[in-house]
Amino acid sequence: MGVINSRRSAALPVVLILTRLLCLVTYAQTPEETASRTDESSQASVPADDSRPSRWQWSFTLRNRTGLRLEEPRVLQMSRNTADAKGIYKIDDKWRLTLEARAHYDPVDRLGYPKSVWVDPRQVLLDGSVGRVNLKLGLQQVVWGQADGLRVLDVINPLDYREFILEDFLDSRRPLWMGRADVRIGEGSLQLLWVPYFAPGRLPGPDAEFGAGPIFGLGLIEAASSQNPASQFQLRISPTKRPPYRLGSSQFGARYSRSIDGWDLTANYFYGWEDTPTPYLGGFDLSSGSPIPTAIFQPEHDRREVFGGTAANSFGPLVLRLEAGWNRNKSVAVTSTPPQRGFDRAGQFSGVVGLDYSATTWLWVSGQYFLQFTSAPQSILLFPRYNHLASIYFRTSFMRETLRPELFILTGLSQKQYLIRPRLVKTFGDHLSTGLGADFLGGRQNNIFGFFDTKDRIVLELKWLW
Repeated sequence: MGVINSRRSAALPVVLILTRLLCLVTYAQTPEETASRTDESSQASVPADDSRPSRWQWSFTLRNRTGLRLEEPRVLQMSRNTADAKGIYKIDDKWRLTLEARAHYDPVDRLGYPKSVWVDPRQVLLDGSVGRVNLKLGLQQVVWGQADGLRVLDVINPLDYREFILEDFLDSRRPLWMGRADVRIGEGSLQLLWVPYFAPGRLPGPDAEFGAGPIFGLGLIEAASSQNPASQFQLRISPTKRPPYRLGSSQFGARYSRSIDGWDLTANYFYGWEDTPTPYLGGFDLSSGSPIPTAIFQPEHDRREVFGGTAANSFGPLVLRLEAGWNRNKSVAVTSTPPQRGFDRAGQFSGVVGLDYSATTWLWVSGQYFLQFTSAPQSILLFPRYNHLASIYFRTSFMRETLRPELFILTGLSQKQYLIRPRLVKTFGDHLSTGLGADFLGGRQNNIFGFFDTKDRIVLELKWLW
């Protein structure tokens, strides 16, 4: 009954969402681009009159995702209603303008989204070419890397963590205003990125379904520490220190790619900011007169400098994927007595080896091995220095590709943790689809999946596009 009532209460706001969204897209005058991995293929041309087709192509999507928590107390976790409108305007043979926006409404109010309808611009992109240079200017996503479900070099756009990492990356990435240039150099291609200002990841509040402590991540640190700050001290959280709005806070990226003997190779570099703040311990206040001292935390976004590369090649039905990255100055939680800032800087390596196998036309299997380690010695680290993960992904299709079962499993090899995600999608024609899935998380409390082991859920999705 809770699911049915939530949908009825969201019906009227969805109509209002779509109306506001159409107005936003119609009157927007800022350029934008399409995301490279967008899967919405039904774009209908709307003729301006009977004799000449319009330069605009439009597509619209309505979607409801309703989640029910499986652990006690069993309550609705969400009933997210979204309306997307996307328009592509062909300026001439070389240039086009893409506008896309999304309106949200979630009456359940457990994930930390705004309590009223809110509109989120997703693309405002002008793209075209000048000579040999292809330009993309405006609000957009840039996707690097070869890994599925894990981020190594895919660090350009921050994520929305209010649904943890259970939302598709295409939807959870936060688009950024940036300039992108792709230019052919010999037999390869050079991509240059400039992000003029910083935008953080969107974080859940401490009381939200996927909140992780009074500061995002502090709860996990408390679970891993034998000395729990929340139980021994009162907490005072200072405002998060963000990078200032100036040219020196810009973010830059460069990627060179080319093919050699069947191998698709890239070399990547990104100089930016961490999308989540580090909860530095700023000190203790003993002046309050309370017998319990006050621990002062000062969250701050750190600079991020990532070097890396990817490689991919196909061998008949097999595709081999490789990806590696080195974060030169990653803040890692350390143990120290007496407590200092709680973090130190160290290099951090992340790498993925993936193998995809197209067994038949109706079965696709993908396996991955993920390794991450820190250059600091284990003796000073709060968390394990090495982290080994493995994933397996099965995707099939039946009934002329209208019924698609999927199963994704991610498990820790060095730590007891897991994420299991079965899903079944049924399409009806070209415009309507339904999906039923589940998310099972578990493990020890001192790792991220174990921290959310009481958040298992089932999710029903209804999607209508035209």
